[in-house]
Amino acid sequence: MKTISVSKAEVNVEKESNGPKYFVNIEGVEHAWSKNTITTEEIAQLGGWGTEGVIEIDADNVEQTLAPNEIVNLKPGHGFAKKIRWQRGDGVFDHRLADELYHLQGHFKNVEQQGNWFLIRDYLLPDGWSVKKADIAFRAMPGYPGTPPYGFFVPTGLRYKETMPSNYQDIIADVPPFAGEWGMFSWSPIEWRPSDDLRKGFNLLNFAYSFMNRLQEGA
Repeated sequence: MKTISVSKAEVNVEKESNGPKYFVNIEGVEHAWSKNTITTEEIAQLGGWGTEGVIEIDADNVEQTLAPNEIVNLKPGHGFAKKIRWQRGDGVFDHRLADELYHLQGHFKNVEQQGNWFLIRDYLLPDGWSVKKADIAFRAMPGYPGTPPYGFFVPTGLRYKETMPSNYQDIIADVPPFAGEWGMFSWSPIEWRPSDDLRKGFNLLNFAYSFMNRLQEGA
């Protein structure tokens, strides 16, 4: 038995004839796990609860709510001291995302949601871009709204007067869960003052409106 380092947790790995078996700590109980990844839903299933969500707690008792469908990578490596455990959440993150969707739909005609990802279809672009409208995707990061959103995603090949935009990647690995091929603009709010009350603090609608500021800059 040896201790290995993983991206979000310390687990034990035991060599068996059919490969390594991982053990993940959920509410103080170690559960055997055969794969090198685990989703929030699988954590909840192992823990024996339903749709309350999953909270990650580090050795300093700092809590972070994991996003729905988030994948935790269990990668063997060198051991490290901070152990992470998981417990059930209270659904606050899910409820906030539902409110965000409703708020977005009140200002944009076609908005879709998959997990912590959102898609605005036919976002109007300023003059000079290679298309007049484009689908734009973005997401709420783990820890939202305390953690501000970052980046927005457009279909690959978007150009401004036939020029590749700056702070933009045409080929990315971390793509939105929507059909098509995607590029990403590096973009973050100039300031971010969140609140537990969506209408009293900054929210994803504010972020979506800010895309126009970047697009008006051109290339």
